Amino acid sequence: MLGLDLPRMRSLRVAGVVALCALAALLVSLAAPSPAQAARVRCAGAFRVLHDDHVGGLSLPRGNYRITILASGRPTCAQASALFTRFLEDFDGKLPGGWRVAARSSTFLRAAGVGFHVARGGGNGGSGEETEQGGGGRHPIGGSFFCPAPFRVLHNDRIGPLRVPRGDYWIVLLQRRGLSCAQAEALFVRFLESPGNRLPLPWLIEPQTASFLRASGAGVGFRIKPVGPSR
Repeated sequence: MLGLDLPRMRSLRVAGVVALCALAALLVSLAAPSPAQAARVRCAGAFRVLHDDHVGGLSLPRGNYRITILASGRPTCAQASALFTRFLEDFDGKLPGGWRVAARSSTFLRAAGVGFHVARGGGNGGSGEETEQGGGGRHPIGGSFFCPAPFRVLHNDRIGPLRVPRGDYWIVLLQRRGLSCAQAEALFVRFLESPGNRLPLPWLIEPQTASFLRASGAGVGFRIKPVGPSR
């Protein structure tokens, strides 16, 4: 009987050792950071949002933000700072270049593992190493600033290719000189009332940012943005 059971006992021992090895490998894999986590880079410097803002459904109260790259080098910290500035100027949350915003995680994504996370107050936004790459910035930049009181659109409307749903809008001057808030508001009313929803000359429109530019005005103009985040 003992001779007959020996091979069976050996096979059971081998199976037990294999199972223990597999369990150990599983525990190690669970404890080790994923490649995406290991590649995260926390950008040096803070990005300052100068007024309460939003990108799509992501609310961004004014203050300092830390940018964290999800995968090293994709994008760089400098590129992420420029993209964050661009996204803050977006009109409806439909971002260009295949980008999208994940409001719950405060993350901007272009593909799996490609994107960046923002965290208020200079938080690290996840595990990662410090980097010397620039990640700071501020918005608005240059001379642009928000007019003090929002403008109310009473019904769904459009200006050229730009749909303007009813609601409250900020008017943002693109330069401090060349156009006042009162003039920009009067122009906005004129554009909304323009026959056939056509923008009168010499004005041009950039639908992605809802910007209105005077053709020969060397950057003179304004843009509009909904007061609250879109859902």
